[in-house]
Amino acid sequence: MYLRFFAKETNDPLHYAFDKKIAVHPMARGEPIPAHKAQEIWKGIMEKEGGYGKRAAYFHIPFCETHCLYCGFYQNAYRPEEAEKYVNYLIRELEMIANCPFIKAHPFHAIYLGGGTPTALPASDIFRILKTIRDILPLANDCEITLEGRIYNFGDEKIFASIEGGVNRISIGVQSFDTFVRRRVGRIEEKEGIIERLKFINSLDQAAVIIDLIYGLPYQTIEIWESDVRQYIELGLDGVDLYQLNIYKGGRLEQAVKNKKIEKPADIPTQADMFAKGVEIMKRARYIRLSQSHWARSTRERNIYNSLVRKDSICIPFGSGAAGWLSGYFFYQENRLSNYYQMIDAAKKPIIMGMKRHPYHGLFKNIEEGLESGTLDLELLSQRYNLDLRHIFSPLFKQWEEVGLIRIKDGLCELTLAGEFWYVNLCQLMIDYFQEISKKRLQ
Repeated sequence: MYLRFFAKETNDPLHYAFDKKIAVHPMARGEPIPAHKAQEIWKGIMEKEGGYGKRAAYFHIPFCETHCLYCGFYQNAYRPEEAEKYVNYLIRELEMIANCPFIKAHPFHAIYLGGGTPTALPASDIFRILKTIRDILPLANDCEITLEGRIYNFGDEKIFASIEGGVNRISIGVQSFDTFVRRRVGRIEEKEGIIERLKFINSLDQAAVIIDLIYGLPYQTIEIWESDVRQYIELGLDGVDLYQLNIYKGGRLEQAVKNKKIEKPADIPTQADMFAKGVEIMKRARYIRLSQSHWARSTRERNIYNSLVRKDSICIPFGSGAAGWLSGYFFYQENRLSNYYQMIDAAKKPIIMGMKRHPYHGLFKNIEEGLESGTLDLELLSQRYNLDLRHIFSPLFKQWEEVGLIRIKDGLCELTLAGEFWYVNLCQLMIDYFQEISKKRLQ
C-alpha cells in the first residue's frame, strides 16, 4: 500500500536508491488562506508581542544583472532607476512595522539580504537598507547579518558600504571556479578574477566569507568538481555550501538541454559520486559539518539564518517575492513590482498568499533538522509529541535500513553516506508518510 515511500531494492543505494531528487526543499502541505484573510492574520500577529523564540528577517532584492541558466529565483532585470525606487519602497515597508509590539518584543538573531542579487545594488542603496534595518529592528548583540551576491560588479565601494552597514557575513555564489563551465551557464567573471576578489574580501577580516559551489553543472566533470572544492580550501574562506544542481521544470536549463544548446548536466549517479568526493575532501581537511551541504572552517561561520530556516522558528519577510513564517502561518509577498508598490502605497503589508501550517509542523521541522545533522533522535521526538515514532515509521525504517540508507540504533536514526545524498527524499517521504497515515486514521 505504501510502496511509493520505499527506496529501490539495490546493492548500490548511493547511486540508485531513487530515480531523482523529489523536492528542492522538504515541506509539508498546509491549509491555503485567501489573501484578504492573510492580511487580517498578519495584522493580528503584529499587534501582540508573540513568543520569544529565535527570530530572523529576510529581505528580498529581486534584481539580477544576468539570468543564469540553472537559476529558479530570477524575477527582474537590474535597472538602476527601478532598483532605487524599489529600495525606497522596501524601506517604507520596514518602517510600517517599526512600532508593532511583535517586532519590538524580542531581538532578531539573523538578518539575510537575498535575491536575486543584492550586490547588484549601488553602495549607497546597500548602506541605506542596512542602516534602516539597524535603526528599526531590535538586533541581538551577536546578530548574524548576511549579504548574498556575486563577485561580478561587487567593487570596493560596495564591499566597504556593506561592512560599514553592519554586514558580518558575505555569501558569494561562485558555483564553479572553472571559467568555461561558468560562462556556459551565464556567469560572467573568470576564475582569476573571482579568486582575486575573494582573497581581497577575506583579507579585510571584517566578515565571515562564504561561497556556494554546485555539483552536476553541464561540462563539469568530477575532476573539475574536485578542483573547485580544493580551490575553496586553498583560499581559506570561512564556509562553503556544496549544492546539488536543481533542474527546474520548464526552466531555462531544461529548455537549453532539450534544444541541444548545451550539454546535459551530470546524471544522478555521477552527482552522487561528486557528493561523495566533496564529503571526502572536506572531512580529510577537518572542516566542521553544519548540515548535509554546509561546511565551516572554524566557529566564525555560524550559518544561523539557514539553521533557523530548518527549525520551527520565526522569519519576517520584506520585499517583493519574499516569504516568511511565524505563529503557525506561512506568508508569501507580491512578486510583481507594480502591485508591490501599490500595496505599500496603500499602507498594506504586501502579502498575496497565506497558509496555515500543518498541526504537526513542529515535528516535521524537527525531522528536517535531525536528518540535516545526520542523526534523528526518535526517542526524544516521541516524548516531545507523545507519539511512538519508531512504530509509526517502522515500515519505512525497516526497508530503508535493509537497502543501506539508514541505521537504527539506541533510538537514533543515523544516515549512511547514501542516506546523506538522498536526505531531501527521505525527509519529504517521512513528512508525506506521516500526513498519509494521519489522514487515514481520521477517516
